[in-house]
Amino acid sequence: MVDMVKKLHKKSSGLLNPGETILGACAIMPVGQFKKTVAFGAVGGLVGAAVGQAIAGKPSPVAEGSMAHDFPTLRQAIFAISDQRWIVFEQSAMSGAAKAIAAQWPLDAITGLEVSEGKLTSKIDVCFADGSVAQAEAVRAAKPASLVDAAASMRN
Repeated sequence: MVDMVKKLHKKSSGLLNPGETILGACAIMPVGQFKKTVAFGAVGGLVGAAVGQAIAGKPSPVAEGSMAHDFPTLRQAIFAISDQRWIVFEQSAMSGAAKAIAAQWPLDAITGLEVSEGKLTSKIDVCFADGSVAQAEAVRAAKPASLVDAAASMRN
């Protein structure tokens, strides 16, 4: 799997603040997106889309106005922690490189990450300081635990 931290520094350094260092990063997608994509590819067409919609998981509802409500649900994104902030980058479909910043928060805005591993994907709960929780999904090969480890190292 691609080293997302290295890729961000190499291909997307223009999106970072001067002197900013990415400590951990993981490619993410909305909860259920992976199953939808696999079903569409396996069956194809309208039937595949319907099957994908039926089997895909759904994220827990988020209260409007909460910090989690502003967590972007992009089809392809990179969730990262730097030595200065948390960042969600829009991800290019062609190259996989970060192309813009979709959202950012100060380090103390996100109080924790919880990863629930499944067979092919892991669900990531992003816990915000106001008690709200946003959810995303990552394929296991994206190593979401490395993002959790980087966040933990910032707290120590």
